[in-house]
Amino acid sequence: MTSPSRQQVEQLHKRMLGPDSDATHDVFDAFMEPLVDSLVGTLRCSRHDANAYAADALFAYFRKPDGFDANQSSLWFFLNQIAMRRAYDAYRSQTKRTLRENNPLTVVEVHPPAPNNATEDFVSATQQLERLSERIESGGYPAREVAAMRVILLSEGRVSEEEMARALEISHLPLAERLPLVRSHTERLRRLLRSLYKEIFNDER
Repeated sequence: MTSPSRQQVEQLHKRMLGPDSDATHDVFDAFMEPLVDSLVGTLRCSRHDANAYAADALFAYFRKPDGFDANQSSLWFFLNQIAMRRAYDAYRSQTKRTLRENNPLTVVEVHPPAPNNATEDFVSATQQLERLSERIESGGYPAREVAAMRVILLSEGRVSEEEMARALEISHLPLAERLPLVRSHTERLRRLLRSLYKEIFNDER
């Protein structure tokens, strides 16, 4: 199913801003299937998941139609980006749940950029992260170092000293002795992860 023409979109958006009670139904009919097809084709997710992300994007627009600025982008692009970000958020949530409940290195997440114009980069990044997981698992690293690398990879840019100490099995040490060890190990393992990531990237070129 093709997306609506520019003229149709303009009319639909005008109706959304007005008192037209049928506008949301018509916008849903016009955009739902094209959004689902785009998500399935770009991110290779299931149609079930794509339906959820597309619906989220449309309902976000319905709640605040004046949040869309026609001078900034097309309505199609606006909705597609919301749906892509919903997919990204779901990916991150599922990844963290998988890491907690199963093998923590099944799918490693280092917070790839949220999909914007470069959806191919988003897909490529997730594939590279899976390769990084495999490389760590097969690297023969001590269990505590693998656990510490997991802490780094799951951090939001700020590694928890307490979590790193537990992973490195040095929580029992006095604070004055523990902190320098955590910092030195964190920097060393960050360098190792960057090296492994670059190695994987170069292998795939």
